[in-house]
Amino acid sequence: MEASSQRTRQGRLALVLIIGVASVAACVAAFMWWKAPAASAQVAASPEAVFVTRCNYSHTNSDDPIVHAGKPGAAHSHDFFANRSTDHASTYESLRAYTGTTSATRSGTTCVNAADKSAYWIPTTSWKDKNGTRTLKPGRAHFYYRSGGKDEVQPPPAELKVVPNTHVTWRCAQATSASSSPPTRCSNGTLVVLIRFPDCIAEDSNGQPLIDSADHRSHMAYAVSQSDGTRRCPDTHTYPVATLLMEVKFRVPTTTGTVTLSSGAASTMHADFFNAWDQDELTALVDSCINAYPFSPENPKPAKCEQRE
Repeated sequence: MEASSQRTRQGRLALVLIIGVASVAACVAAFMWWKAPAASAQVAASPEAVFVTRCNYSHTNSDDPIVHAGKPGAAHSHDFFANRSTDHASTYESLRAYTGTTSATRSGTTCVNAADKSAYWIPTTSWKDKNGTRTLKPGRAHFYYRSGGKDEVQPPPAELKVVPNTHVTWRCAQATSASSSPPTRCSNGTLVVLIRFPDCIAEDSNGQPLIDSADHRSHMAYAVSQSDGTRRCPDTHTYPVATLLMEVKFRVPTTTGTVTLSSGAASTMHADFFNAWDQDELTALVDSCINAYPFSPENPKPAKCEQRE
């Protein structure tokens, strides 16, 4: 009986040791997973390799400092975000130098991150229903800078000008899917448009990224999807930059209606980006919020990567 009890105690001890060893092995494996470099597909799929900032609506005018530079009132109506001074005469130098005119606008930008004095704009948006046509004032806009599935990205270069007219989707707030056409009714009264900017830049003969082109479009291209889930810049545009997504929300009536734009039908939705970030701050955000992925307890994601409020 005593021998049987001793064997039982030995068996229990052996089981405890096995469990302990397994637990240690699991902890080591977890630690190694955090420390191991992420595969490209992991970076492509990760929602964490991103930084976001909020820039509210600023003003409306019929100017366009990219396509109609120096020509006041030559464009259709645009709604501007971020830099409060943007007009037909805006230059990189004027955007960077602007500091506002009152204590309430002293940063010169509507962005949560005051380092972003860029100009972003879209056509003025309207809603037409049985009660007539009303202009929609944009609410909050969020700007997401992501890896876009690329292995490593550069910050958009200073003074970069981008005019995308594709990769636009619409949805109602809280909807789980989006479409290339806007919904005809949002029961929650919030319409959302998301515009993805091209993220690959052509280079000049000296290997420097082009910040503009004659048509304001051909110097940029979209990264191409690969079989492993990543994206890669085409051979014609080999300079990879962070993928910019612009998300704008509008309050709309809950009645059935149609979206129209100052540029025409909803299908003409587009956005413009004139980069006037503090370039050192932009570079730091790209390095620490995107290229530093994967994050871990030893390499936590910086709080500055989330500037939504």
